[in-house]
Amino acid sequence: MTHGRRRGEKREGKGSANGRRRRAVAGVLALVGIAALAGAPGLHARTLPPAPRAAPTRAGAAELIEREVAARLGGVRRGERASRPAVRDSLEASEAEYQGWKMFHVYCYRCHGTDALGSDLAPNLRHSVSPQGSVTHDVFLTTVKEGRVPKGMPTWKTVLSDEQIETLYAYVKARSEQRLAAGRPHRKPGS
Repeated sequence: MTHGRRRGEKREGKGSANGRRRRAVAGVLALVGIAALAGAPGLHARTLPPAPRAAPTRAGAAELIEREVAARLGGVRRGERASRPAVRDSLEASEAEYQGWKMFHVYCYRCHGTDALGSDLAPNLRHSVSPQGSVTHDVFLTTVKEGRVPKGMPTWKTVLSDEQIETLYAYVKARSEQRLAAGRPHRKPGS
């Protein structure tokens, strides 16, 4: 049972390059008045942009079709591959942020929650170090070193070095600025 396809034919989904190309060509052919050749059943004029005012000459029709297809495919001409826009890697961390993530998930996550999201025991540090929060860089360093013993936060100056506390701040600040997403980060190439 082939469900309407011949043996060996591949189904072209909406997202496939050939499927997009076929739809773009069908739309362009419909625009220049030869929708019957497009082989696109169910293609209606109301779903397409208005037709051009002047009909192209026979010699210019191929060029017009090629340009319209390329425009519908985002500037890609036949035989070329579309380049995807660069996507920012939200888990890419600097060396300091990565080391801070490691320190945080060894010492701080039990109270401040995984990924600095906060818990019933301690606040959300992303908010605390944000511009709306009350914790500046200096206050963060002092609080980590000296702790808040009456509130249950131990002193960390005997366990963590100043450099390690700075990496903790770098990690929490990156999370606060939403440059670093929740989850396991990885180091930036070359850092």
